[in-house]
Amino acid sequence: MGVLRARTNSRLGSYELGDRLGAGGMAEVYVGTRAGPHGFNKRFAIKLILPQLAQDARFVQMFCDEARICAALTHPNIVQVVDFGESDGNLFMAMEYVDGISCAKLLRAVASRGERFPLPSALFIAHEVLRALTFAHEARDEQGRPLGIVHRDVSPGNILIGRTGEVKLTDFGIVRSSFIDRRTYPGELKGKMGYMSPEQVIGGELDARSDLFTVGIVLAEMLLCRPLFPGRNELDILSRIFEADLRVLERYGTHLSPELLVALRTALAREPNARFQSARDFAEALRGVARQVGASLEEGDLAPWLANLGILASRSGVREAVSAHEPMRSTHPAPRPALPPSGAMRAARRPLARTEPPPSSSRMVATTPSSGLPARPGTKFKIRTATGNIVGPLTVAQLLELIATGRVARRTLVSSDGVHFHAVSDDPALGHLVNRPAFDFFHEDTSRMAWQRRIQRDTLPAQLYELCVRAETGLLVFKGDRSQKRVYFSAGVPSFITSNDRSELLGARLVAAGVVPKAAVEACLSLRDGPERLGETLIHQGYLRPTTLLRALIEQIEHRFVELGSWSQGHVCFYRGEQSGEEQLKPYTTGAALVTRLVREGYSGAELAELLGGIRGETLVRVPDAPLAMLDLGLTNAERYALELAPHLQSPERLTAQLAQQNVASPAEGLRAVFIGLASGILSTPRWVGRV
Repeated sequence: MGVLRARTNSRLGSYELGDRLGAGGMAEVYVGTRAGPHGFNKRFAIKLILPQLAQDARFVQMFCDEARICAALTHPNIVQVVDFGESDGNLFMAMEYVDGISCAKLLRAVASRGERFPLPSALFIAHEVLRALTFAHEARDEQGRPLGIVHRDVSPGNILIGRTGEVKLTDFGIVRSSFIDRRTYPGELKGKMGYMSPEQVIGGELDARSDLFTVGIVLAEMLLCRPLFPGRNELDILSRIFEADLRVLERYGTHLSPELLVALRTALAREPNARFQSARDFAEALRGVARQVGASLEEGDLAPWLANLGILASRSGVREAVSAHEPMRSTHPAPRPALPPSGAMRAARRPLARTEPPPSSSRMVATTPSSGLPARPGTKFKIRTATGNIVGPLTVAQLLELIATGRVARRTLVSSDGVHFHAVSDDPALGHLVNRPAFDFFHEDTSRMAWQRRIQRDTLPAQLYELCVRAETGLLVFKGDRSQKRVYFSAGVPSFITSNDRSELLGARLVAAGVVPKAAVEACLSLRDGPERLGETLIHQGYLRPTTLLRALIEQIEHRFVELGSWSQGHVCFYRGEQSGEEQLKPYTTGAALVTRLVREGYSGAELAELLGGIRGETLVRVPDAPLAMLDLGLTNAERYALELAPHLQSPERLTAQLAQQNVASPAEGLRAVFIGLASGILSTPRWVGRV
């Protein structure tokens, strides 16, 4: 495929290229003019693949997919593709030219003046975007089959506003559809920083409700004129999105009506099931808000405001001159000289002119932090055990691992010169970790213990479900002969867990998964020139993407919790109200769903048959007003069907026989459904002893 060396003032087929309007990660856009007879001229926006990507088959195919998608979407709120062609080996799209401004530039201009969008204007822009998404989400092919389109990049830079007040959605370059191949590579982050849904930032499955979340972000930022999810770096922003942290809305949205706040909170719900279920529903909610405040949703009301702002030049481009896809720039420091970066890190800049400081400290929660104070490179330590033995020399990474897994206590003696020993807790380079309560595996205030029980396989899931039902906040400690886990619950969800199992440390998991080399983890642990933790250092050194770290942290929490399903001996105790003091990151699921997963992965069919042997022939009864609903349990389709069927067939034996006859679930799935139903309180039977 050819490459245009000098794009401006070049010809591309029947188009004369003029000013470059902007460039993004995949393509660039020019003003294109097509001449006709008798002095006729018409302007278009000409989009081409960036020269350095023109030979990449994957990007070429994505470019073609965008053209195909847009050609099928003819709607007044969607920028139309009017031509697609190839000239001298260069593929291009000719799109309708929108004479106006992007919402990104408009946001920056309004924010720089310390103003806000007028409520009618903000509602109108969001409403028109939702009209575009309604059409795209509901689009069907010639046979009437849903196209399954998800835009995945609804951001201010992709919302164009014309001089006369028309609003158009553009840039379907990373669209998801059921009739094009998936081309997102594992670990790739598709979308603009600050404008993604919680499921999008961790690479989860997306549907139309993901786009509704991002429309909610854009609407909130128009009303507040500040970033909804601010942060010091990419990881901060991604973490706040993942948690759907709406503190900025709650703090700065006090001037908004209760009805509008309800609509925003619904659109910005963390769980897709809690959001508006369609763009049509969201648009209807905004029409209701507009009626209540007496605002009309007409483009004629937007044009005078734009004119009064005086920010539209006499000849405007499709969008601001700096961006067609929102340019990318780094939000974190350059890699340190000590370690060469292993990969390039890029972050999209925020569209607002003002930088919003984060409401609290970084959301990063890696459990193997590096030290907080400088030390000489290559420092080795020795420790003196309680019996007087000397262990070492140990690198910083090795010593931090021992502390993080409870093998070194606060009063353990340590020395960096082999002569002068002092308590680890008093060491300025190491005490930051050993003094944190979450990593203190040795001392517990038993006076604050709410309860203690022996671990029993039949009652353990019920105890955990009970914590979820009661939305408990506190510390759950599991102790075996040599194993210990400290599970901090926040409102019934495990949100921070420490373990003395070395294989469960973040660095060990990253190495085992082949994400980063072991040498990189050890080197980053030894870098001690700031209050960073392992994950942050790996990002800054270029070994890890923020989205990869976020997924790794979530998987670490879930794995540590689910692994408890293999415990058969020891004790478990609960300290109500105890908090970790750490920045927490909740799993992307309910606490009850994690308990269900613990049962699914930790209890075999044979064990379940044995545990349920005592209720053979017993009648299973559905409990009215059960404390947990089936939707909270994270059941598979087979498990849900079996649990719904169980009360009608009355006994586990009849249930498994019926499931086998229908070939819809295995005997193990049927028994698991019964066990989960009894443990969670959805089912009951007189002789079941597995309840708390």
